[in-house]
Amino acid sequence: MVSTYEYCALADVEAFTGIDYSTLHATKFTAALIDAKITIAERMINAYLGVTVAQTKTDGIISAAIIISAKILHGAVLELGVHGELEHAAELIDMSVPAILRMFLTTDIGVDAIPMSAGDLS
Repeated sequence: MVSTYEYCALADVEAFTGIDYSTLHATKFTAALIDAKITIAERMINAYLGVTVAQTKTDGIISAAIIISAKILHGAVLELGVHGELEHAAELIDMSVPAILRMFLTTDIGVDAIPMSAGDLS
């Protein structure tokens, strides 16, 4: 299973946090449940951008999706009594969701990636 808009994947969030969530709690962190949490982050991004459809995955969108997803999952990790697992990402995860959205998406609003080739540089 994948998230609805596919801005990031479980592997991206695990790489960011350094946590293999399924080893923490196999029932609480199934791939389907984590993908549902990633979809929540993606919907926050779309709401901020004022859209309801998938956007071109810019670096800002991918980064925001990973960090917000990690923030959502961090609450579930703390409920299990696991502490210190996200120390390297604590500053970003401690930010509010609106601050994360502003940090990574302000320059993305209304901007789509423009592919260029060497022939376009004349």
